[in-house]
Amino acid sequence: MAPTLLRRSQLDPHAWDDCVASAINPLLYGYSWYLDAVLPAPNWQWQALVQTDEQGRYTAVMPIPLRRKAGQWVVHQPLFCPFLDVFRRDAQLDPTPFVAALVQRFRYGSRLAVRFRPALATLTVQPRTTHVLDLSAGYAQLLAHYTPDRRLNRQRAYRHPWQCIDDPNPEPLLTLFRQHHAHTIDGGVADWAYTILRQLTGELHKRGLATLQYAQLDGQIEAGMLLATSNGRTIYLFNAASETGRRGNARTLLLDQYIREHAGQPIVFDFESPEKPSIAAFYRSFGAQEESYFSLRWNRLTVAERWLVAVSRWLCKRLRRD
Repeated sequence: MAPTLLRRSQLDPHAWDDCVASAINPLLYGYSWYLDAVLPAPNWQWQALVQTDEQGRYTAVMPIPLRRKAGQWVVHQPLFCPFLDVFRRDAQLDPTPFVAALVQRFRYGSRLAVRFRPALATLTVQPRTTHVLDLSAGYAQLLAHYTPDRRLNRQRAYRHPWQCIDDPNPEPLLTLFRQHHAHTIDGGVADWAYTILRQLTGELHKRGLATLQYAQLDGQIEAGMLLATSNGRTIYLFNAASETGRRGNARTLLLDQYIREHAGQPIVFDFESPEKPSIAAFYRSFGAQEESYFSLRWNRLTVAERWLVAVSRWLCKRLRRD
């Protein structure tokens, strides 16, 4: 049965979330409430391709994240959601027809990412990687796979009088990021990105899926990390540190404590690594291994439409700088 394109308002969120949870490839990013949080109106929305059985049960679903550009909706991967998938109950189901239907319906797609490589000639496909660490081994075994430098910096971190605390308030983490990281990002970081993260953190806490930890020194928060855990996968969703936190290896401490506390459990720790060699090397130093996904692009816009999209992109960057 061919998938049907539905608007968000036409979807049954309970049936959707049941399909994602029961899929052979469940993923936190695929739940309806998560997509609602990272794709807020009016400039974002999501639709979906849905396949059902004879009883009307959702058997396979593909979320379609959309962003308004130059007055039209285009497929665009949102923040805090590095990849999506065709979530399917049947391992034998081929996900490629979902992507084919998506490309046929929407003429422009920018950086849509999925965990499989569709065999479609109309797509530009770029391999991407995240880094994951299987925590099911014992801590001694996991520690043995740290690089020598990471073990040394771990020892240095424990020599500092760090105090690690749990706190559901994301504001100290956002402040650290604004003060110590935002300026390093090309084009800056718009205020709406922080708003989305606040909303997402609240939704995660509501469902008991969030871990928000800080490292303090002399009563001052110097580093923090936000983790989200679902379906046997913990995601290193967001982190930040001051110069003091970096020098004192506070993030190494926070990560190592989580690894130690959850060693031996059936959890995959996803570092959600960006395509930046220095950051990827940091995550590999914990013994993490590469896991592939694929970024998809296509463009069937007219010359005039392409010009409008380019102008819209330039204006967005200019507004972030201002």
